[in-house]
Amino acid sequence: MDESDQFVQQNQQEFLAIFKRLLSFQSISGNNSQIEQTVAFLTELLKKLFNCQIEVLSTAGSPVILCQLGSFESKNKPLLFYGHYDVMAADDLDKWQTDPFELTFKDGRLYGRGAGDNKGQLLAVIFGLYMFQQLHQSFPCPIKLVIEGEEEKGSPHLNQTVQQLAGNQLQDVETVFVIDGSFNFAGQHVLRLGNRGLLGVEITLRTNDTDLHSGNFGNVAGNPVLVLHQLLEKMYDFKQQRVLIPHFYDGIEPLTPEELALLAELPSPKTSVAGQRDFFSAAVDKVDYYRKLMFEPTFNVNGIHSGFLGQGIKTIIPGEVKIRIDFRLVNGQRVNEIQQAIQHFLAPWNKVLTIKYLGAIPPYYAGVGSKLQQQIIQGIRRVDPQAVIEPVMPGTVPNYVWQANLAAQVFTIPLANFDQHNHAPNENISLTAFLQGIKIVYQLIKIYQV
Repeated sequence: MDESDQFVQQNQQEFLAIFKRLLSFQSISGNNSQIEQTVAFLTELLKKLFNCQIEVLSTAGSPVILCQLGSFESKNKPLLFYGHYDVMAADDLDKWQTDPFELTFKDGRLYGRGAGDNKGQLLAVIFGLYMFQQLHQSFPCPIKLVIEGEEEKGSPHLNQTVQQLAGNQLQDVETVFVIDGSFNFAGQHVLRLGNRGLLGVEITLRTNDTDLHSGNFGNVAGNPVLVLHQLLEKMYDFKQQRVLIPHFYDGIEPLTPEELALLAELPSPKTSVAGQRDFFSAAVDKVDYYRKLMFEPTFNVNGIHSGFLGQGIKTIIPGEVKIRIDFRLVNGQRVNEIQQAIQHFLAPWNKVLTIKYLGAIPPYYAGVGSKLQQQIIQGIRRVDPQAVIEPVMPGTVPNYVWQANLAAQVFTIPLANFDQHNHAPNENISLTAFLQGIKIVYQLIKIYQV
């Protein structure tokens, strides 16, 4: 048993008591009283554990906690750890097996809203830093903690906050560790080097001022659903699964041999996941599967609404149809250029069509093969020898803010189990994952010891 194993074992009960207290706060966006109590608890915890500088930064929404540890006179560049204290609402209470705001240990797992997303992972960061301080007395470089309270709302004020801090408190940050998400379904910890971006679009197509009688107006009045069908065929090749909007794929580079090699090391998608439908045939090509998930943009229809779907039949021609589409974007694509391309592409339909953008988050990618990347994965593997590198997270997180404002490299390291059920009833983090997370954070700091 090494020093980190021994330290975690000796302090486990105290760590869990703190976890229990933090989880009890219902820090849902909009619940201002509980948000304030959560922020107060975290700031007091940080003051108790560390000799640190703490600022609580006001935003137009929930506050951001900025905590600075270590020697500010150090010649080494600071590291930044990002996490969030807000949680999703605990709906469907009849489906919860435990009180969602009472940390409950059962069958090797810690249950509660925020257990995995993100309070358990946030505490793993804090306790990992605390362990390093206790065992080594000082940090090899300054440490910055940025803890926000609106991640579950899409981090609407994070970019503005980081912009304000970039010229002062965060000006020397070159490396950011985002501690959030789940490691893979095979139980392997992962190091993620990037994430796909997102562009959400709502299109409203109106051909008539009101619904019309299909007998009186059939064949002579336009049907917005049929016009939408024509429009979609011009936007997307359904057979080739390819977006037809000009310049949509501009900037995308082919995969390198190093990227292909990393995809080949990932677990087979044929591995079944309990409670999930098997979406993959035995013949699925693993590398092609991950390439599609990580390095290809998508065209996805979220929903379509039009006409009448009640009991019986109502013989109408609908007046309008709404469709919501999301595009997952990959490295090289630029959100603003794609928005302009969409506007230009849809211009011929402007008399019957309106467009609303529902979200725009650029992709982020650190690239493959840096020395620091290898040091990080080696550090993670000291805790989990089976850990792997995922070049790109298929989902979307606002990692671009660190690159755009700080020109920093960003690495996402999730510390919760794949089946944590975040955003769903019975959210949890396994005790093993929680304790391993503490030791992984400790190993990340050890990378910077001279």
